[in-house]
Amino acid sequence: MLPVPSIARRWVLTVVSLGALLGVVPAGAAHAVAGNPVLVVGGYQADQAKLDDLVAYLSSQGHPAYSTQLAGNPAGTAGIAQSAQVVADRVAAIRAATGAARVDVVGHSMGGLAQRHYIKFLGGLAQTGTYVSVGTAEKGDALGWACYVYQGCRDLVPGSAFLNQLNAAPAVPPGLPAYHLYSEQGTGEKEPLPGAANASVQAYCAGRVVQHADEPVDRAMQQLIVSALRGGPLATTCPA
Repeated sequence: MLPVPSIARRWVLTVVSLGALLGVVPAGAAHAVAGNPVLVVGGYQADQAKLDDLVAYLSSQGHPAYSTQLAGNPAGTAGIAQSAQVVADRVAAIRAATGAARVDVVGHSMGGLAQRHYIKFLGGLAQTGTYVSVGTAEKGDALGWACYVYQGCRDLVPGSAFLNQLNAAPAVPPGLPAYHLYSEQGTGEKEPLPGAANASVQAYCAGRVVQHADEPVDRAMQQLIVSALRGGPLATTCPA
């Protein structure tokens, strides 16, 4: 009989290999650790009540969660690099409070860009367990022109200096479990993120309507997030 640890390792490798064949488990997913604390990063002018709903759901599923808003007033109006520093400070505080070596990050909309900048340029790779973006326009969104007066929105416009730096290869550092989840009702968020497992909620729940602002509170999306934090494969029962 195989020792229990050996059985566990073989089970993890089997799940990861199957998920990779299905295209829903990224490289490095075997390193995901269930139970890491999770930082939920809101997007531009995020609704705190919706962030709180996601935090409560993740915590109920065994992933103790916290949230943060982006920099600026309203949230997200400051440069996204400035918001990335907010993420860095919040992760440091969570690690100090919990003793965790790594924190998983779940960013909605612009929040996904801030956390990826933190990972790539502010030393976050060594402190991050799993990267999950939800409804993030990883390559930018023309909607940024609508609020161009703010630096955060200028950073969001496709082709901005911020995005060119952020998306220079590799867009996701090798070895980092990364997932990009989105809704077909979104705009720029439908562009794939190289190096991540990319999936729409409609790929699992055909015909489901999930507006961009409601992605953090959609139950199917929440289930997809939890399965990502557990290393995949992505799964949801498509609850009402």
